[in-house]
Amino acid sequence: MLDVSRVAHPGVPLDFPVTAIHSALAGAQPKISIVKEAGKFYAQGTSPIEVIEAFEVCADLVEQMIPYCQRKLAAFDGDHDATVRAVLQGLVAKQWCTAERSIWIMRTTTQRLEWHLRKDTLPD
Repeated sequence: MLDVSRVAHPGVPLDFPVTAIHSALAGAQPKISIVKEAGKFYAQGTSPIEVIEAFEVCADLVEQMIPYCQRKLAAFDGDHDATVRAVLQGLVAKQWCTAERSIWIMRTTTQRLEWHLRKDTLPD
């Protein structure tokens, strides 16, 4: 049985997106791509090591986005919502992580900046 428990990801916030990576495997027989870690099987992209590594990358991007958003704010005449939308669009376009994780990065960044955004600025 595949483990999808959030308990398996220590130190990772519960709101951090964990999604399996879909892959295609060649051959006539049906196959699934899984990862075995510490005697348990996980959908690819959901093992504790993979999730923790992805979280660390995204947490580092949050640290980089804080000063970046502060600098970009002037280009949008102090409009937090417009700044966040533009930065999110650029982050998603770079494909450094999934769109869900890019949204998490921007949501976390704005929380750290204490910017109060309109409800529709970031997708749910």
